[in-house]
Amino acid sequence: MTAGRTTIWSAAGYDAWFDQPWGRYAHAVETAAVLAALRPVPGWRLLDAGCGTGRLLASMFDTGAHRIGLDRDPAMLEQARMHTTAPLLLADAGALPLGTASLDAVVAVTLLEFVSDPAAVVAEMCRVTRPGGRVVIGALNPKSPWGLAHRHRLRRPPWDGAEFLGRRQLQALARTCGPATLHGVLFVPGPVPGLSRLGPLVESLGWLVSPLGAFQVLIIERR
Repeated sequence: MTAGRTTIWSAAGYDAWFDQPWGRYAHAVETAAVLAALRPVPGWRLLDAGCGTGRLLASMFDTGAHRIGLDRDPAMLEQARMHTTAPLLLADAGALPLGTASLDAVVAVTLLEFVSDPAAVVAEMCRVTRPGGRVVIGALNPKSPWGLAHRHRLRRPPWDGAEFLGRRQLQALARTCGPATLHGVLFVPGPVPGLSRLGPLVESLGWLVSPLGAFQVLIIERR
């Protein structure tokens, strides 16, 4: 689970979160969910909007897709160059410097919580995705066991600048773009003892309570 990006954290400090036990576990669960949603094929042009330090881009190396990263924070992109050789663009996700229908897929993970106009960002992601392509959005769920267990932390930086979107809000953002599905993953509430053994068991049962997943995955099929 990415922790959000604000000026409170340095890019290096943010990136270090992924090397902590909980960071490694959460990132692995989220990445698997995103890749399953994207189903990228070799040759696809794929954009990671709000790519941060490039960890997801690096995880997509073996897909054979032509990956592009974009972030509005130059420090994040500088850190991303340590993880990926993909082209990196310095730009705002609300005004993507890419042509209409020029991409096969766009992904944005924990981005909408930190933008002023989520609807405009989603509209841009849909604009640059071709008919038949796919937009995948990963969003944090404060009403999940993770969110409830960390509700006090979510009121402090860097989380205090986030505007969390509920499931209905996420679904509403997709209505003008195409058919959408929404499901949750990451059901362990945090770095519990025995995470490496307990985590996979909990995740395997998570489909029974999908709305309680800490990481909600919205898949929009472009038409």
